[in-house]
Amino acid sequence: MHEPEAPDRRAHFADHLLRNRGRLFAYVHSLVRNLADADDVFQQTALALWRRFDTYDPARSFLNWAIGVARLEAATWLRTRARDRLRFSDELTAVLLDAFAALPDDESSARQDALPGCVDKLSDADRLLLTECYQSGTEVAAVATRLGRSAPSVHNSLARIRRALHECIERSVARGTRE
Repeated sequence: MHEPEAPDRRAHFADHLLRNRGRLFAYVHSLVRNLADADDVFQQTALALWRRFDTYDPARSFLNWAIGVARLEAATWLRTRARDRLRFSDELTAVLLDAFAALPDDESSARQDALPGCVDKLSDADRLLLTECYQSGTEVAAVATRLGRSAPSVHNSLARIRRALHECIERSVARGTRE
């Protein structure tokens, strides 16, 4: 396959990045949870995407490729920070990526845009439980012991939290707004 000339390559990259900027930024924001930090990680991601653009396969979804790069950039950023941040395990991130890729473009964008606002609406205790259970892939039984609760109680709480997030996202998508 013939690689486009440098000006065409820059234009091709810029076009892809501009069309997917909102969804990519929403994904980064869902990982790092702070708007200013998300902006920093997004800028790092854009630079990494440019540096790696010659490895991009045009037969694949640019957004899925960019999300993979963003996940690596966010993981690097999170490892270098000592602050406590909500971070999902690599396994959960992979599951979320698969689910995200399976959604139609307009629906996944709306849902992705709604997620950070819906997570912000959770109580501190619920956000803490999500962090405890998904941050490092810790077993629910270990989290339950650490919190002085039974494992079924933690499972029930997680089901309630997932249901609340789902309902919040559905309301947001139905209204066409961010929660």
